[in-house]
Amino acid sequence: MNSLPKHVQKPFQRFGNSGLEFDPTATEVAILDRSGRAVWKKSKGEAPAPIRWNGDDSAGGMVQTGDYICKIVYPDDKIAYLPFVFMKK
Repeated sequence: MNSLPKHVQKPFQRFGNSGLEFDPTATEVAILDRSGRAVWKKSKGEAPAPIRWNGDDSAGGMVQTGDYICKIVYPDDKIAYLPFVFMKK
């Protein structure tokens, strides 16, 4: 696993009640389950806005409470893998 690029202070922060907002320099974010399967993925378009995840999977349903891995891709081809626990309210 690669470490975060030096310019990254916080790779993500809370957004709303259960969401995450990612570093604005990230070009792609994927939420992986424990088996490594992507349950959600988004690539950044031309807009300068950061990528946001609200806890939904790719089909639009809320993911289950559990352990996940956040895969963050940066423009310089650095990739960061960050484990986290998601808890439904």
